[in-house]
Amino acid sequence: MIDGVLRVRVAVRCAAAIACAALAGAAARADVEIVLRNGVGSVSGASAIGDVGGIAVRGAQTWEGDDALAERFRAAPIPWDMVREVRGDASGLGEFLSIGEDLWRARIRIERGDEALAAPVLAKHWARFRNADGPTAALVAEGLLRVALANGDIRAAAEPWLACLRHRSAGISSRFPALPAAFDADNGLLPVLSPFMPESRRADLIAACEAARAAGEAGDVAQLVVRIARAQAPSADGAAEKTELAKDAPASVRALTLLADISAAADARALERAVGAFDRAFEEPASYLAAWRLAAIGTCRARLARALAAGDERNAALGRAALELLAVPAAGLDASGLVDAYALEEAARLLRESGDETSASQLDALAREKLQDSTRPAAR
Repeated sequence: MIDGVLRVRVAVRCAAAIACAALAGAAARADVEIVLRNGVGSVSGASAIGDVGGIAVRGAQTWEGDDALAERFRAAPIPWDMVREVRGDASGLGEFLSIGEDLWRARIRIERGDEALAAPVLAKHWARFRNADGPTAALVAEGLLRVALANGDIRAAAEPWLACLRHRSAGISSRFPALPAAFDADNGLLPVLSPFMPESRRADLIAACEAARAAGEAGDVAQLVVRIARAQAPSADGAAEKTELAKDAPASVRALTLLADISAAADARALERAVGAFDRAFEEPASYLAAWRLAAIGTCRARLARALAAGDERNAALGRAALELLAVPAAGLDASGLVDAYALEEAARLLRESGDETSASQLDALAREKLQDSTRPAAR
């Protein structure tokens, strides 16, 4: 009787082991060699697992070729655009290999400056990689960002830029290291995507940021861009919304939070404190950040002037606020033209409210010129 029970238990354990091995085999490829593109080398191992993030070799690895690649991908998935062939059992990987070939073609097209040919390929795969992690998804996001910037399409740039921020926070470096950075390498901000947008672009910017479903740093950045773009005023008790900054807050979040505090300052003294906090945090800001700072100051001055009772004092304050905004185009710091257009539009509104229709009309014309210039594709 006891022997019979033991035999049953052994049989059950063997069956379980066989089942586990079968399940593992669905993901693992035994005795594989992954051949990389452009003749840079290959890696062999006992098994490999492939998914939307890339293909990873498990167990002991043998690398042939580029030592830097071996160091980079020994413990990380190899992006599909770098994989030319999988030798061995590649069943179930055919779709990913096909996608990888598409993305490889898109990557080299962007590297040679042909974003127009890369665009439809990247768009074809964006739905799959929009919310995915890993270096393959990072390639798609940055590729689409570069396409949008080349086309001067700021709305199309917003979501892939936020995805790039997410990948950057995960420690994934640019997939286009030979090209100039697509956004500020120091803080992750996108210089051409200002929270101070002219009226014709503002709704698109807000909609794109709200639709991005971003989290972490990217989510905080999206919320702050929307908050500034909407020019949210202080609460009913006169206190401006102020976000407490963590000591380890990313530079992108820190910069936008300080700008939001300037823009929404409740009074002149609060504005002075907010500007001082920004200047202490960014003693030598990049040109675009300096332009955003000026726009934030002008935005706050405009709101404070409009809060005054009608009369000569209010009209004079409106004129001074317009001059604060005109400091933006006068400084020549805004390469995008969009912050300049925003400042000119807002200054025109202030002057019109003060009764100076002639000057307001002149500023409207200048704002239209700036906006037309900003829509032209990036020069090569």
